Amino acid sequence: MKAMDEKTRLTIDKIVAKTVQQVGFKQPPILIDPILQELEVNRNFVDLEDANLLGKVKNILRIGGAILVNILEKIKLEGLWFPKEETILVQKSLPGPKIDWASFHELNHGLLPWHRPYFLGDTAQTLDPDFQEMLENEANYGASALMFGGLMFTKEAVDTLPGWKSIKMLQKRYKKSLVTTTRRYVGFSHSIPMSLVISTPWWMEKPEEQNDRIRHLVLSDQFRREFGNINREGILNLIDKYASMRKGGIVGEFQFRMKDLNGNFHEFHAESFFNVHYLLTLITLKGQN
Repeated sequence: MKAMDEKTRLTIDKIVAKTVQQVGFKQPPILIDPILQELEVNRNFVDLEDANLLGKVKNILRIGGAILVNILEKIKLEGLWFPKEETILVQKSLPGPKIDWASFHELNHGLLPWHRPYFLGDTAQTLDPDFQEMLENEANYGASALMFGGLMFTKEAVDTLPGWKSIKMLQKRYKKSLVTTTRRYVGFSHSIPMSLVISTPWWMEKPEEQNDRIRHLVLSDQFRREFGNINREGILNLIDKYASMRKGGIVGEFQFRMKDLNGNFHEFHAESFFNVHYLLTLITLKGQN
């Protein structure tokens, strides 16, 4: 699966900026309800695991003439978008932060005009798994951008020192989850090498749907340019070594050296925060926090 190209990113950014302006947001938080109201999109909370409802959904959602049976049976649905009805369905049992994310995600399928043919089942591409994954990635990108007002968040974030104090301040200001805020901070704040490791702590059992204990690895663009990637096994070993079993908050801190793509060593500082579900390890170049 290829990474999203720059042209698509810029197009989504423009759509997000237009939406923020249309709704009239001047400052955070960016809330979903005013957006749905302005765009005249309905949102209903339902049980997407209910067999009777799924039977109705299968008769509505079609891909190139084929009923969407395989997807409905293989994934745990959190939300659905119906373009003809301009309606979003969200799984009612989700916790608050996930309801927020699912709503913004499904809304973005409606905001991005090239997504509509897919949901109407009008093209042969819709049967291609890679094409489906591409649409989901685009909706995720748009959801994150819209939740934080696009450049609104970036302009505020670059005036802070990289670290948990700054991230928690922005989390409260934007009223989003710590995970979502930290991911946005790493990807869309300072132009420095920075990364986030979201992992299951050593004292908890790994969820079945995860391949390993690292759930997500988020790298800033500058990190990718200078260092390429990060050794998953190596960083997880360091996180385990320095993380202490506690109820929450900062549970570990350490430093390590890493070679850039030119073979030069650099010192990094890492600090792990436990949100009672996962360890969020923020990694920054030493001297920049």
